[in-house]
Amino acid sequence: MLQVRPILKRLTANLPRHQLSNLSTGILTAMCAGLLMPALIGGLLLTNLRLEQVNKEMDSHLDQTTTLLARSLATPVWNYNTDAAGAIVDASMLDPQVVRITITVSTPEEDGFLAVERPERRIGRSRVKRDDLMLFREKMGQVEVEIDDGLRQSAFQHDRRAYFLILLGQFVFSLLLILVAVRVWVLKPLAHLTTFSNRLASGNLEQPVGWTQPDEIGQLARQLDQMRRSLRTSFAEQQAILGNIQVGVVFVRDNTIVLANRHAEHIFGYTQGEMHGLPTRVFYLSDDQHAAIGDRALSAIAATDGHYEEELRLQRRDGNPFWARMRGCALEPHNPHAGSIWVYEDISARKVAEDEINSLAFYDTLTGLPNRRLLLDRLKQALASAPRSEKNGALLLIDLDNFKTLNDTLGHELGDQLLQQAGARLTARVRDGDTVARPGGDEFVVMLENLSTSLPEAAAQVQQIGDEILAALRQPYQLDEHRHHSSASIGIALFGDPGKHQTGVDELLKKAELALYQAKGAGRNTQRFFDPQMQAAVSARAALEAGLRDAVSKCQFVLYYQVQVEENGRATGVEALVRWQHPQRGLVSPAEFIPLAEETGLIQPLGHWVLETACRQLATWSTQAALAPLSIAVNVSARQLRHPGFVAQVISVLETTGAMPQQLKLELTESLLVDDIE
Repeated sequence: MLQVRPILKRLTANLPRHQLSNLSTGILTAMCAGLLMPALIGGLLLTNLRLEQVNKEMDSHLDQTTTLLARSLATPVWNYNTDAAGAIVDASMLDPQVVRITITVSTPEEDGFLAVERPERRIGRSRVKRDDLMLFREKMGQVEVEIDDGLRQSAFQHDRRAYFLILLGQFVFSLLLILVAVRVWVLKPLAHLTTFSNRLASGNLEQPVGWTQPDEIGQLARQLDQMRRSLRTSFAEQQAILGNIQVGVVFVRDNTIVLANRHAEHIFGYTQGEMHGLPTRVFYLSDDQHAAIGDRALSAIAATDGHYEEELRLQRRDGNPFWARMRGCALEPHNPHAGSIWVYEDISARKVAEDEINSLAFYDTLTGLPNRRLLLDRLKQALASAPRSEKNGALLLIDLDNFKTLNDTLGHELGDQLLQQAGARLTARVRDGDTVARPGGDEFVVMLENLSTSLPEAAAQVQQIGDEILAALRQPYQLDEHRHHSSASIGIALFGDPGKHQTGVDELLKKAELALYQAKGAGRNTQRFFDPQMQAAVSARAALEAGLRDAVSKCQFVLYYQVQVEENGRATGVEALVRWQHPQRGLVSPAEFIPLAEETGLIQPLGHWVLETACRQLATWSTQAALAPLSIAVNVSARQLRHPGFVAQVISVLETTGAMPQQLKLELTESLLVDDIE
């Protein structure tokens, strides 16, 4: 059965954990801001106004002092009466705000007249003003007065501190009164509600709120208690329903499992209550799958009355994948964070049955043509019925030329379009009752039945149909905006001739494949019939390859040396020529087995044997005075030269045999120049 405690914890996750503390802090902050901010703003405005007034008073005082001195000093300066001027200046210096008084005269002989200064009075900001000394409308000189506002600023600061102390006292007293009221009528009842919400979050649906005052908070408490009773009833019903339904039900919020019924735990392999709190990622096989399904599902359920449904592979707790059917919907389509409900069904058994049915499907999903299984079935029937009807049939194996290049350059999507169009063209070119199939890749098969009883006439009929197919497949293809030209190669194998041994399905397919190789070797864009000589050549090549491998392992080779001479007939060296000493055939020419050795990779061990044998011969000749100057030329194939260990191999052979390196010549075959001339 489901537990109420984890469910309620998720449902009440948005409630504050410490409501009383948080609310007290909020109320205290609001009250402080409400009381203190207006007072601070008012105080700042008043102090600014007072500061402005002080500045104006200082400017006015400076103007008055300067003007009065200019009028008083005009006559003494005219008469050069320094005593009278000094008395006037001393009287002005009695003002403690005056810092300096300087008198200058406008005579060529002397600029200065009198200066008095008290620098100790500079405790604030200085202000300076000059005024002309005028007598009988004639300028006698100038007086300059400097005053300092330090005394007035000190008085201003003292007044401001007193004002703010009074303001602070009023603020504290008002705050205390409001706090007492808030605690009695707000915080105390809210403390009861906070305790109740904590009990509710912990799963306690039995104990009531415990607050019955006839105010707004009391009304809220009664409503919360009614909610508690409704939740208790709803969860009891939910437990009964979810615990007995035979599908997995999971409630998800923010990609986290909030609730899962017992059947869901059984499907995913978890014990009771173990899924609670797990991320939904545990259901999915990979992070990419989780992200992709999440995006699709969220878009679907976010729509009005939106639902999402999909069959996909999920994983159990032990990591084993299984097929599940997932359906879901949002609790609130316009609010994805409210959560969603998901229903899961284990459909693994049904998928196994469907996979078995799909594996028995007979048609190619891309082209709609019969696939390899249906082709083989029809081919068996055709081979069985041909002797009875005494009519011939033909199997055409068709391969699109250079199809891989199209895929690599234009992409697989356009390659698929080409395959679809090619399949449609083939279907249009054959007769009713014939079979066009796509066994896979870029290969198609056309099976023709009820051809002429005469083998030459049947071959002519097939030739005509093959020409039509080649012409149809040569027509340009329109692949999206690309116009593509292609061609095909066809290998043909006839069947049904009553005068010959009837072949099986596999043998017939091999014959058509051999003919296809012959068509490709002939330059492609053509068709070739299977010929018994072709089979004989293939069998001979297989026997030759098997014998060559045995010869390499048993060293059935001999080395001949062809002398190289100059114009005067003097021998300068020899060329090493390898021959295969076959146990039954005798000496086999290198023209017969060297190309096969290069194709099969046997040229590597064979070339090493030739190189080592030649070097040993050089070492032997070095002990004979007549033969010591001779060099030996050894042919090196392209495959040998491209081998990353070729240089080390040559050095190792020279060191092992003791041959002189300057006596060894390595000659490159023409095949290397054909592949890469540089």
